[in-house]
Amino acid sequence: MKTDHLTINDTLPAVIWQPEQEVKLVLQITHGMTEHMGRYETLAADLCSQGIVVAGFDLRGHGKRPGNPEIASFGEGGWEASLEDMHQFFSELQRRFPGIPHYMLGFSLGSFLLREYLGKYPEGVSGAIIAGTGHQPGWLLSLMMTLVKGQLKKAGFDGTTDLVKQLSFGTYNQKFKPNRTEADWLCGDAQALDQYLADPLVRRHISAGLFWELLGSMKRTGKAESYADWNPNMPVLLLYGTEDPVGNSGKGVPQLYALMKKAGLQAVDCQQFPGARHDIFHEESSGTAESVRHCISDWLLS
Repeated sequence: MKTDHLTINDTLPAVIWQPEQEVKLVLQITHGMTEHMGRYETLAADLCSQGIVVAGFDLRGHGKRPGNPEIASFGEGGWEASLEDMHQFFSELQRRFPGIPHYMLGFSLGSFLLREYLGKYPEGVSGAIIAGTGHQPGWLLSLMMTLVKGQLKKAGFDGTTDLVKQLSFGTYNQKFKPNRTEADWLCGDAQALDQYLADPLVRRHISAGLFWELLGSMKRTGKAESYADWNPNMPVLLLYGTEDPVGNSGKGVPQLYALMKKAGLQAVDCQQFPGARHDIFHEESSGTAESVRHCISDWLLS
């Protein structure tokens, strides 16, 4: 596997993992909240061994990007700008690998970005993998947005508050009391979780602004009409852990599956991983992460 760390157009700190053998397809990853692309090297190594290029960049206010090292934030207008970043990187990968099928994967925060991206830029995407996503009632999301909007006045777009922390990660962690860490909801593998918490490129909290934008995206993508501009014949794979609080502990993703089918998407598959929490890519001790890698490679190559 060849690893290239580069900066696209002086703004996107990216990594491209490329197989030594002939390239069969390209997988562009949009990572999750607070993390960075370096955390996908194990997945990349597995896929590269099968001829798949894996690539992605650090989202705004994440990883190697500028900003508060403790608080992940896109900045004002950052949601739409992040969709443009994704398209910019998509175009760069198509330039580097012309004529190669181009798939996209979005995890967690990245899953909602990808769900919006595919309505805005459906052309050229061969298939999509949506992992660690969710589906919540619109009324609940509206209520939470009202609460978070009030916190914006206190903390600003790039700051955070105790209420924002509680409404986001704090709420997720309650399901797993007594808690060993502040992020037990993320992963059941203690070693992987400790590595995450010790990672200097991981930002511990999210800003009021980013949380407000995420809730808005969740509300938009929870409606059938948001899929009207997707390519209806594009293959879609939904992946989730049954203990993931983002996916309402196994209930939300099947609801999303039904919504997508109702919206006219013809090729949607849904795969659950029993007992897995949110970050299915790092649930190594249970064997889930390996199963996820096999599931992804089998689906891509089929």
